[in-house]
Amino acid sequence: MAEVLLLSLMSGSLGVSALLYYQWWGWQEQLSQQRDEEEEQLTTYPSKEEQRQVSPKLGGWEFKILRSRRNQFHDPDVLRKVCQEEAQGGWILFEKLDDRRLRFKRPMALRDKIKPTANYDPYRSYYGSRFEWESLLSVILLMIMATLPAYLGYRLVILAQRETPFSSSPPSAPLRP
Repeated sequence: MAEVLLLSLMSGSLGVSALLYYQWWGWQEQLSQQRDEEEEQLTTYPSKEEQRQVSPKLGGWEFKILRSRRNQFHDPDVLRKVCQEEAQGGWILFEKLDDRRLRFKRPMALRDKIKPTANYDPYRSYYGSRFEWESLLSVILLMIMATLPAYLGYRLVILAQRETPFSSSPPSAPLRP
């Protein structure tokens, strides 16, 4: 009887699992929107009047944000390595937004002087692998959420049939005295 109760609880938890997954997905979307808003607020572009005041020889600064799928920039060795790679393109670390995003700047005058090489792209915006484990895990989780309750429901029916065996013979007529 305990097995039947346990299996019925597990097969009925699909709604709870879906609700928790939906909440997690919403939380991820909220973080993504917060990052985008933060980048828009921190990135200010000079007005046309300010551009005219800048000397044509200097040309001002250009900025870029380097992103990582994981919190790779928390490690000081990785951060140092990334800064050395970006220095090949003339980029200088301007600020560390968080453990996934770095903002670099460089003078616009270096734009024409530094050419991309075979092993380094000065305009890259992602560091590390671009493969998203989260999307793969989401697909696997959805498949488990769809198949597990069906399997558990099937096992529940099989266990219920074993506990209450069916009689194959028709009911006998009552005996008369």
